[in-house]
Amino acid sequence: MTERVVIVGAGFGGMAVAQHLSSLLPESEACDIVVVDQNNFSLFTPMLTEVVGGDVSPDDIVAAIRSLTPRVTFEQGRVTAIDAAAKTVTITVGDKARNIPQVERTVQADHLVIALGSVNNFHSISGLPQHSLTVKSVQEADEIRNRAITLLERADEEPDQEKRRALLTFVVGGAGFSGVETMAALNDLLRDLVSEYASVSPGDIHMILVHPGKRILPELDSGLAGYAGRKLEDRGVEIRLSTEVTGASADYVEVKDSGSGKTERIDAYTCVWTGGVKPNPVIDSAGLQLGKHHGIVVDGCCRVQGHSDVWALGDCAEVPKPDGKGTYAPTAQNAIREGAQVARNIVARLKGGSPEPFVYHPIGELAIVGRRSGVASVYGLHFSGIVAWAMWRAIYLAKLPTLSQRVRIASHWLMDLAFGRTTVVSTGGPGTTNPKDEQNS
Repeated sequence: MTERVVIVGAGFGGMAVAQHLSSLLPESEACDIVVVDQNNFSLFTPMLTEVVGGDVSPDDIVAAIRSLTPRVTFEQGRVTAIDAAAKTVTITVGDKARNIPQVERTVQADHLVIALGSVNNFHSISGLPQHSLTVKSVQEADEIRNRAITLLERADEEPDQEKRRALLTFVVGGAGFSGVETMAALNDLLRDLVSEYASVSPGDIHMILVHPGKRILPELDSGLAGYAGRKLEDRGVEIRLSTEVTGASADYVEVKDSGSGKTERIDAYTCVWTGGVKPNPVIDSAGLQLGKHHGIVVDGCCRVQGHSDVWALGDCAEVPKPDGKGTYAPTAQNAIREGAQVARNIVARLKGGSPEPFVYHPIGELAIVGRRSGVASVYGLHFSGIVAWAMWRAIYLAKLPTLSQRVRIASHWLMDLAFGRTTVVSTGGPGTTNPKDEQNS
């Protein structure tokens, strides 16, 4: 009988499972591989900040799922429920907001893979969900860029200097990789374009990076983090360490210095939140054991506790390390390798074998901290400046899933190098059922 593998989520982890199963199970094998996601495209998230800075087009960092893996069947729908015991997934197809009739249906699996990823974690901070922008989707990244350019246009017409400064004050909460790269891209964009606005001076632009820790980029070596901080400050970014975002409104961001306990309201019309993620809330009602970080508890083979043919990986799972000391971090690098191992384990199960545990040592980390500047730690070696920046671009360009994406992005980079950035507000990237709904991110 034909076995059916259903993969819920088309992020890095889910697509890695699908693509490795496609290569491990030729079409002659009696196995259907089904990918379910609310978007019909796979998003290359490391380049979201390139969209923020206008260095690439939103369309260039997405790839159609149907064309990536011919061996795979794709079903578009928003996941509303998972029954691990029955190995079923309930999805909603259609979009009421766009007057597309909705229908609810159930997808049955013999082997179920849960790779739903994560959603933004606003930590119950007042006003933040309503009044902040995030960088989890291509629409959101494009909106940050569009908003920055629109605010430049508005500030150019504002005669009052204080109001103009408030319009051009941008607060980014969180200084991990996403926060630092978003701030660097946004800062470069604004400072590159400001000369085109007669009534706006560089001094009107106020960029503030807020972080609760004692240094930015805590994932990296302190020397690299220090270099990144100096580069940002040299380019006009104000870094506030040991400071938390405690509230947000349409025209201000409230922050608190954890040392002095002093609270301040910063006049600003833009707050970008990169201060954390949490596992997709759909798993809450799946009847599965959740761990310390609210992810699905799995064994070393990424198999869900108590369910021999249900697997979980990526940001929504807590995959234990072989030494028993904690779990693997929710990174794309880990999710891709977990996906490959889950694919091998499913094939082993299909052929009567035993699954093997996931073991992986990360290669390293990279971040762009400004125009032609970056930091990198690869195989224990540290790089900074233009070398790290070039490494970032070369590595991620090579990791893009299709040749057409690599050609288009490389061409875009060359055009920007030759002719500079554009001030035109874009018309937006690929559509989704709801840009604020991140259930299958």
